[in-house]
Amino acid sequence: MTENNLPVNPNIINDGEDIILDIRENTRQTEKQSQNLTLKDIFDNVNKWVITHSPIPLSDKLLFFELFAAVVNAGIPISEALQLLQNQIVNEHLKIIVKDIHHRIRDGESLAEAMLAQGTVFDDATCSIIHAGEKSGKLTEVLKELVSQYEQMSTIKKKVKSVMMYPIIIIVVMALLSVVVLVFVVPKLLELFQDASNLPLPTRMLIAGNEMLTQHWLAIILSISTALGTFFFWKSTKSGSYIWSNLMLSTPVISDFVRRIVLSRFSRIFSFLISSGVPIIEGLKISAHATGNPVYQKKLLLTAKDLAKGIEISENFSDDERLFPKMLVSMLNIGEKTASIGPVLEKLADYYDEELNRKISTISKLMEPVILMIMAAGAVFLILAIYLPILQMNDKVIG
Repeated sequence: MTENNLPVNPNIINDGEDIILDIRENTRQTEKQSQNLTLKDIFDNVNKWVITHSPIPLSDKLLFFELFAAVVNAGIPISEALQLLQNQIVNEHLKIIVKDIHHRIRDGESLAEAMLAQGTVFDDATCSIIHAGEKSGKLTEVLKELVSQYEQMSTIKKKVKSVMMYPIIIIVVMALLSVVVLVFVVPKLLELFQDASNLPLPTRMLIAGNEMLTQHWLAIILSISTALGTFFFWKSTKSGSYIWSNLMLSTPVISDFVRRIVLSRFSRIFSFLISSGVPIIEGLKISAHATGNPVYQKKLLLTAKDLAKGIEISENFSDDERLFPKMLVSMLNIGEKTASIGPVLEKLADYYDEELNRKISTISKLMEPVILMIMAAGAVFLILAIYLPILQMNDKVIG
């Protein structure tokens, strides 16, 4: 017995030591686990990070909605449909997303809430349309409409890519050929004309290009990389994105192209949101974010605020003809007066889609002669740079 007649428990005399020993053992186990981390574990962790941070192509989203709409239309519950689709999806990132949506729905969340929790994978417009479909009991019809919208977006994206791919390939090939000429052909010319004076301007430009490329190649690569990195970082900022979008909308030819894409998407999404039972003000806000263009987004959000004050959409659009053509404003005005904004916007979307297709076809046809002219100019420049000094030397020999 000790003081105060309290019994001493022998089992707790070494408690402090036991705790210290336990901590040491846990520390040793952690160190041992970190030491046992194999190259395969590191690779798997890196691979998982890359998969979860990689963007999901529009074509994969389209395939997901097509399969999802077909399965739900067959009468299979949403939770089971998502579980079934996990084995059908090829994209690993999308597979992880669908698995997470399935778990969230099983825990009691709605489909729209589960999709909204996936960050930027599904935009606000898609989630709002799904929410409207769940609320109205027309999820199957909504999914079919989403498939139609994603098909339209995918078609436009493919057409734009096909138009841009041809000039990009030509420019890259020309750049590579220029490097080959400057690195391998120009040194031979220097050996041939090293004693020559008063070389023609094209030849002197080639020689200057060779010196710059061979002596300052690292500085050139660093400068280009820094410039591109700075540009893309600036473009990703809020102010930079707005300025760039404004510039695109002020550039001839490109502005018309961008305007048609944005108005087509806005008209189709806004039309479907209204038809799905989404309030007009809320639908206007969602459509603003869905346009993907900061200039239009700002204008549409201001329009939503003015609409809440009683100012009509067409009246708001009429003060900026650069963004909203007179025809769109007039048709919207008619739609507001006759309470048929949805059908009017749907017709406008079809019209802008047709106009966009014509514009893409026209640009594709105009691009071919322009590229041929650039290639011809480059070929003429090389011929002059190589043959003019030879002709000068011949004149001197004959003279």
